[in-house]
Amino acid sequence: MSSSWEAFEARVQKAVDDGVLPGAVMLARDKTGMYPALLSSVYLTPHRLGKLNYAAALGQASLDPPRPMRTDTMFALASMTKLLTILAALHLVDRGLLTLDTDVTTLLPALAAKPILTSLTTTAPRETPILLRHLLTHSSGCGYGFLDPLLGEYNKARNAPPPHAVPTTTVAARFHEPLLFEPGAGWAYGASIDWVGQLVETVSGEPLDGYIQTHVLAPVGVTDPAAVTFYPERHGGETCSPARRAQMTTRDTATGRVVAAPLPPPEADPGRGAMGGEGVWADLSAYLEVLYSLLLDDGRVLGSETARWLFEPQLEPRAKEALLAGVKDAKWIVGHVPDTGEYDWSLGGLLVDGDSHGHRNRGFLTWAGVFNVWWFIDRTAGVCGVFGTQILVPADPLVEPLLKEFEEEIYAKL
Repeated sequence: MSSSWEAFEARVQKAVDDGVLPGAVMLARDKTGMYPALLSSVYLTPHRLGKLNYAAALGQASLDPPRPMRTDTMFALASMTKLLTILAALHLVDRGLLTLDTDVTTLLPALAAKPILTSLTTTAPRETPILLRHLLTHSSGCGYGFLDPLLGEYNKARNAPPPHAVPTTTVAARFHEPLLFEPGAGWAYGASIDWVGQLVETVSGEPLDGYIQTHVLAPVGVTDPAAVTFYPERHGGETCSPARRAQMTTRDTATGRVVAAPLPPPEADPGRGAMGGEGVWADLSAYLEVLYSLLLDDGRVLGSETARWLFEPQLEPRAKEALLAGVKDAKWIVGHVPDTGEYDWSLGGLLVDGDSHGHRNRGFLTWAGVFNVWWFIDRTAGVCGVFGTQILVPADPLVEPLLKEFEEEIYAKL
């Protein structure tokens, strides 16, 4: 290990010792590596192989009782789930069962029935079809009540619970709110990918968890169904036991240190639907296999013509204008999002769409999850990475500098 990696890990360890982090898993790989698949049955200590093949687990997976972090610790992915669901949908496109211009309202009647919210007290019928591309690019009109002020006030005025207070039974029950705008006419981060998950189930006739296992994970060598799953409680043995899962933490307001948070474990209800925008638990080393396949463009998950849409701008002008307004104050986004005005949304996530981002190249693709888990792929530089911790403080300002430094350290090695 180089001295710079040692220095970086020492700073992460100090963050753990100071209570800034409970612990972290950090993984990165470039195209030159000869890195074996890190499946959940393989317990690895920090190691480096090739030019850039980095894996480190520091700190604690659980504070109470203490349990050390491992590279195969299971994390609640939150919105990092979205990429897996998107790949499942694009696999259906590869198979010719969907197109980006499929009108999904013919397949998702609950989504089709949603009106447009015009004020706190009024709605209007939707006039524009909802296309698959609208869902994949968050230009469908589906928002999140906890992010959009109008939806928040709409719920409050009706004494309606916000979506994330609704038990995860079905997508339709949980994401019950109206659309914010006509499809294609704006951009709002929200429940679009949860509806994509429903679409995958409808078109394929298979549960979303199973479709992802068969068509996204197994092709990249992740054959243990418990390594990445919506339902860890359904898998027997040690792989998905509670002892494998990272404990959720939050930040004590008095001390600033992380403390165990009372986030309940996944429910064992067999009728619980898969929330394609947020519901997966994963071994991050298995998740990295998916990122690496997309980096290589090796065709194991998607054909090249389909996969390239993940790395190309996809928004129409009005939607892009709304996106840029949404990311201008990026305090809600996990990861470093400097205010350059050079962003778009691809089919896979936030896309760098300019040349003012330092080491990041045009086409740099990234997204994250609310619990401070984060990933990126840069095909031009030939590198991908993922960072995981579990802190229930969205875009925690004490974690953000560590994410930025992790990324900078990776690029310095290239």
